[in-house]
Amino acid sequence: MRMLLAACLAATAVSPSFAAVKYVNVSLATGANDGTSWENAYRGPQALKAAMDAAVTGDEVWVAKGTYTASPSTRNVSHVLKLGVAVYGGFAGTETAIAQRDWATNVTVISGDLLGNDDATVASRSDNSYHLVTSGTGTTQSLDGFTLSGGNANGASATNLDKGGAIICLASQSPTFRNCRFFDNRCTFGGGAGYLLNSSPKFFDCSFENNQGGSFGGAFDSANGTQPTFERCVFKGNKAIRAGALEFFGGSQPKVTNCLFVGNQATGSGGGGAIWLGSSSNGTFRNITVTGNSATVVGGGIYNTGGTSTFANVISFGNTGPGTVADNGIKSQGGTSTITYSCVQGIMSGTGNINLDPKFADAPNADYRLSLASPCIDAGNNASVPAGVTVDLDGSARFVDQPGVVDTGAGTAPIVDMGAYELPFQAPACPTDLDGDGITGASDLGLLLGAWSTAGADLDGDGTTGASDLGILLGAWGDC
Repeated sequence: MRMLLAACLAATAVSPSFAAVKYVNVSLATGANDGTSWENAYRGPQALKAAMDAAVTGDEVWVAKGTYTASPSTRNVSHVLKLGVAVYGGFAGTETAIAQRDWATNVTVISGDLLGNDDATVASRSDNSYHLVTSGTGTTQSLDGFTLSGGNANGASATNLDKGGAIICLASQSPTFRNCRFFDNRCTFGGGAGYLLNSSPKFFDCSFENNQGGSFGGAFDSANGTQPTFERCVFKGNKAIRAGALEFFGGSQPKVTNCLFVGNQATGSGGGGAIWLGSSSNGTFRNITVTGNSATVVGGGIYNTGGTSTFANVISFGNTGPGTVADNGIKSQGGTSTITYSCVQGIMSGTGNINLDPKFADAPNADYRLSLASPCIDAGNNASVPAGVTVDLDGSARFVDQPGVVDTGAGTAPIVDMGAYELPFQAPACPTDLDGDGITGASDLGLLLGAWSTAGADLDGDGTTGASDLGILLGAWGDC
C-alpha cells in the first residue's frame, strides 16, 4: 500500500493536470500582475518574459497585442522557450479560446529595440538585443502568432552573439514556429532571422522580410546536420554576402515546401540570390517559387555547390546575376541537383521540365500566383508532393484540375501545379465547354464523366461533379 501511495504521489508530481494558462498584457495598468487571468495578467514591457520564465511543461502563455522586450537594457537577455510550453500571440485581451485570437489584427511584437530609438541607421541598433528568442532542448516548445523585429546579433563570435538576430537554435533545440513574421533583424556572421546548428526546428505559415544576415544567409544560416522544415513560408527582401535568404552548410538536410522567394539578394562572394547549398547539404525542395532574386557573383536564384538535392514542381524564373540565364535558375557547380517537373529558366532537358515564362498573374504588383495562361498549370508530379500536404501557400486546395488545360504533369487528375500556388478552379467563359474548343460536345462529355465525384467539372457550384452537372452539359449541347 505504501509503495502504491508513493507511486501515486510521484505521478501527481509530474502530472500535467495542474497545467495553466498564463495571461500577458503589456497595456494593463491594474490587477495582481500574476498571470492568472486577463484581469490579473502579467503587465509591462517585460511581461512576456516573466510569463515564459514562470511557465512549466503543459502550460500555455496567451499574449495580448503590443510590444514586448526581454530586458530594459541588457542585450544578452532573451525570451526562452521551454519544453512543453506553447506561447500564443494575437489576443485582444478578452478571449476565452485560442480560436478567437486574430494575430493579423492584434499585432504582438517581440522587439529587440530596448531603448525604443531604432531608425534607418545601423548605429541606432547598438543597444538592441542580440537574440529575441532562444530555446531549450527538445521539440515540444512553440511560438505562434508573433512579429519578431529589431534583433541585432553583432557581438562576439565565440559566444554566438554574432549569429541569429531574431532566434538561435543550437544542438537538439528544435521548436516549432507558426504564423510568425520575422522582420528587420540583423547579424554580422550569419542568419539575420535565425541561426540553426545541429537542430531541427519547424516553420509553418511564417514570413521572413528585410532581414540582413551579414556574411551568410539573409534569413537563415543552417549548419552541422541541421534538418529544418519550412512550409508555406515567404522569404522577401532578405540579403547577405552569401545566400540572400537561406544558406545550408555542413550536411544540413532542409525540407522546403510551398514557399515563395522574391527580392532576396546575395551581395558579395559566394552567390545564391535566394538559396545557397554547400558542404554536403542535401535539400528537398517541392512546389517553391523563386523569382526576382539577385546575386552579384553567381546564382541569382538557387546555387548548389555541394551535396545532392532534389527539386520537383519548382518555378525558378526571372532571377538576375552574371552569366547565362541558366546560371540564375538552378545552378549546380560542385553539387548534384535532380530537377523534375519544374519550370526553370535556361534548363532545356529533364523529366517534365519546361523553360517557359510561368506567366504569373501580376508580377509587377507582386502577385506570383499563376494566370490561366501559365504553362505551369496541371504540369507537376503528384507523386513528388510530400505526404500530408493538401494545401498551397494560400492555404487553398493543392490539387485542382483546370478543365480547359491539357494535363502535362504526372499522376491521376487533378494534377498539381508547379510553384507555391495552385490556381483555383476557373470555369471557362462557356462553362460547359470544358475543352475550350467553342462547342459543347462529346469531348466535353468525356471530360465531365472523367471528373465524376470530384470538383473537376462542377457546373452547378455544389462542389462535386454529378448528375446535375451532366444535365447542364447536355442541355447546352452545341455551339456556345
